[in-house]
Amino acid sequence: MNQEKNKSETPSLLFSFLGVFALTFLSGLFLAVYYVPAFTQAFSSSERLNGQVPFGWFIRRLHGTGGNLFLILIFVNLLQILYKGNYKIDSRSSWVMGVSLCFMALLTNLTGFLLPLSQSAFWGTLTVLSSLSTLPWLGNFLVDLLRGGKEIGGSALIRFYSAHMGISALMAFLLIARHRKSFPAKKAPNLLCFAVIVGILLSIVTFAPHWFSDPLKEAANPMVNPERISPPWFFFFFEEMLKFLNGAYPIWTGIAFFIFIILLFLLPFIDRKPEQNLLLRPMILAFGSGMLMVLIYFSLLGTANARYGKNVILPGSPLSPAEIRGAQVFAQKKCAYCHQVFGREGRREGPDMSVVNERKRSPDWIRRYIFNARLYQPGTTMPRYELPLEDLEALSAYLLSLDEKKGKFKSIDRKEFIDFGPYLVKTSWKGNKEAR
Repeated sequence: MNQEKNKSETPSLLFSFLGVFALTFLSGLFLAVYYVPAFTQAFSSSERLNGQVPFGWFIRRLHGTGGNLFLILIFVNLLQILYKGNYKIDSRSSWVMGVSLCFMALLTNLTGFLLPLSQSAFWGTLTVLSSLSTLPWLGNFLVDLLRGGKEIGGSALIRFYSAHMGISALMAFLLIARHRKSFPAKKAPNLLCFAVIVGILLSIVTFAPHWFSDPLKEAANPMVNPERISPPWFFFFFEEMLKFLNGAYPIWTGIAFFIFIILLFLLPFIDRKPEQNLLLRPMILAFGSGMLMVLIYFSLLGTANARYGKNVILPGSPLSPAEIRGAQVFAQKKCAYCHQVFGREGRREGPDMSVVNERKRSPDWIRRYIFNARLYQPGTTMPRYELPLEDLEALSAYLLSLDEKKGKFKSIDRKEFIDFGPYLVKTSWKGNKEAR
C-alpha cells in the first residue's frame, strides 16, 4: 500500500464530525449567554431559554444532539483508524490526540448532562458518580474532584459548568492541531457523508428531541428519588460493567481498567510493524473486536436494566398486614431506583435487599439506617427518609420477610399493589408471575 497516498487521503468521517463539532460548539456559546450556573436558577434559566428566547428550544436541542452525535462519530472514526491500521502511517501523536478527544467528548457530555439540573439530570449524574466511586484507588478522588465535596450542590454545578466549557475549548484546539494538515487544496470533502450526518442530526432534533436533550419535566429535588431515571446512555456500559465485575473482583477490575487505558494510548508505540491488513494483525483484531463486543453487551444490559421496578417482589407465604404495608412503602418511595430484591425488579445502585436478612440486621437498626443512612455510612448517595414510625416499622418487617430459605417469591404489578395491596395478597396471587 502506498503510504504517501494514504497520508493525503481525507477520512470520510473527518468533515462530518468537524462540522458537527462546530455546530455544537457555536450553539453552546449561544446557550452560555442565557444559562445561569447557580443551583437555584439553573433549571429556571433552562426553562426560560427553552420557552421564551426565540429559537432557544431549537438551539438547545441542536447542542444536546450534536454533542452526543459527535461522541458517536469520533468513536467510529477511532475504530476506522484502528481496523485500517492508519495509525501506522500517521504520526503517533495523532492517535494519542484522537483517544484523548474521545475521552474528553465523553466527559464533556457527562458534565453537560447535569447542567439543566432537572430531576433526571441530577439523579442520572448521581448514578454515574456513584459508579465512578467504586473504581479502586482513584474512584473516590475523581468523584470528590468533580463534585467539590460530598454532595452535588452549588459548587459541583460550578465545577461541571467550568469543566464543560474548558474541555470544549481544549477539544477545539486539539481538533485544529490534529487535522490542520488534513485539508489538501485539491481534495474535495465527502459531501454525501456530511449531508447524511446533518440529515440524521436534524431528524433527531425534529422527530426525537428528547433522545439527547433534557425534556425539563421538573427541577432537581435531592430529597425525592425519581421513578425510572437512568444515567446518560453513553455511561450504560460503564455502570453495568463496574457492577458486574467490580463486586466480585474489585482489585483485578481496577488493574484491568488501567492496563486497558495504557494500552489504548500506547497502541502505535507497541504495534510498530508496517503491516496494515487486518487479517494479518490477529492481536489488533482481537483487541478491537473484544472492546466493541464488551461495549455493546454492557450497553444493551444497561438499557434493559433501565426498565426497573414494574413489579414488587413478595414472599409466597402469607404476609402480615405490616409486611404488606412495608412492601407498599418500598414501592411508593421508589426504592427500586437503587435496590433489587433477589436480583430482580430494581437497579443495582445499592445492595440487594435480600442481604438485610442475611446480615441479621435488627428491626431497630433497619429503622435508624433508613431514617438517616449517612450516620452509618458517610458519603452514601442514599437520602434521608423522614417516614412515620409506623411506615418505618412496616418497611423493616417487609425487608426481614425476604428470606430465601422460606421458599419461592412472587412478583405483582407495582401500581396495582400500591392501590390494592391487601386485597391482591388475599386473592391467592391470581394472575401473578413467579419470580423465583
